[in-house]
Amino acid sequence: MDFAQEDIQAVARRKELFEAFRGKRVFVTGATGLIGSALVKVLLAADERYDLGMQVIGQVRNPEKAERIFGGKREKDFVTLVEGYDVDCDFIVHTVSPTSSKFFIEHPVETIKVSVGSAMSVLETANKCGSSMVYVSSMEEYGVPDKPGEVMTEDKVGIIDHLNIRSCYSESKRLCECLCASYAAEYGVNVSIARLAQTFGAVMMPGDNRMPAQFARAAAEGKDIVLRTKGRSVSNFVYLTDAIAGILLLLSGGKKGEAYNICNDSETRSVYEIARLVAEQVAGGAIGVRIEIPRENMGFAPDNTMRLCSDKLRGLGWEAEVGMEEAYRRLVAVFRKQAFGHK
Repeated sequence: MDFAQEDIQAVARRKELFEAFRGKRVFVTGATGLIGSALVKVLLAADERYDLGMQVIGQVRNPEKAERIFGGKREKDFVTLVEGYDVDCDFIVHTVSPTSSKFFIEHPVETIKVSVGSAMSVLETANKCGSSMVYVSSMEEYGVPDKPGEVMTEDKVGIIDHLNIRSCYSESKRLCECLCASYAAEYGVNVSIARLAQTFGAVMMPGDNRMPAQFARAAAEGKDIVLRTKGRSVSNFVYLTDAIAGILLLLSGGKKGEAYNICNDSETRSVYEIARLVAEQVAGGAIGVRIEIPRENMGFAPDNTMRLCSDKLRGLGWEAEVGMEEAYRRLVAVFRKQAFGHK
């Protein structure tokens, strides 16, 4: 099965998510990133399925990468690719942000500039056009909970050490959320915030080096999973299709200036436990898990126990549908096909 294509169609089949976009212009920033590219593909699939007359605009920095991802979509399907943020549109999903821990450590100033500068530009566009907007944030915005194991709802705030260089990412997310709330309060911009748990899915690119891709690639190639930390951090995850469905729901129904956790509440595990699940359940015990901690600073987040609550989003009718084991089975199948051509 082509899980990447099936994931796109699984969201596109949910017609109720797309009626608000009929005849509208939808602007997706970061259209070559994981969230942005999946969202664009879902919108295109829904437009084709329901004849929505929707116009999809993707903001990209690398046209060649966009060509590889979207496979030559032309004027009828993928209306245009733009480099800036000044776009006449009805809806905006802002996904632009650095995502690599190594980048955070090596380029903290650029991390802040990209995150905050792009958010400010997009909010200006939303204000000018009267667009509805979703800002894609992260569970790292919470920092470290005051109480170990505390369940984090949207009204809680944890601790962030702002003098730790790695905090450039989490502090940027927090400031961008403050910008969203400020534009909503001062200018009436209809913007809501999607706080994503760790997100992955079958449409991940071959070169993706985030933890889920590393684990899945090891299982696909029959190699041990190598942890660069002791794997003590605990957090939630959300499968990409569930994340996209949540973002689309917020785009048409989220409350102005408010944040929503998007996570699978029932899947709270440590990094080590996830690695064991992949090695034992997904790979059938054919691989092991090794801990090899490098001497140099790789920029990993400090050990943390984060338990998110999705009750607020579920109150809008959203539910997580894909569990972690199934999520990794799909991703492993995709990587195995890429590596060996297996069906």
